[in-house]
Amino acid sequence: MSESHWRMQLNNFLQSNGGTRMLTWEVYSSGPPHAVVWTAITYVRGAQYARAVSARQSVAMEEAAKTTLDQLQANRRRGYY
Repeated sequence: MSESHWRMQLNNFLQSNGGTRMLTWEVYSSGPPHAVVWTAITYVRGAQYARAVSARQSVAMEEAAKTTLDQLQANRRRGYY
């Protein structure tokens, strides 16, 4: 999924719709060193939008960014954003 650059697309969307400051990330790892699991959570204006889990940090962040972007675009179509 990284080839789609979801984090960049999310950043571009936010830049043209109110600014990137409304987005915050929480990214952390858990588990033993040989089986680390990364969790990435996005918050927009303090509300949680997405949570993704992967063995790779970059993949977790890309998946969370995609989900967040999908939700923001859907909200915009509905007139909520």
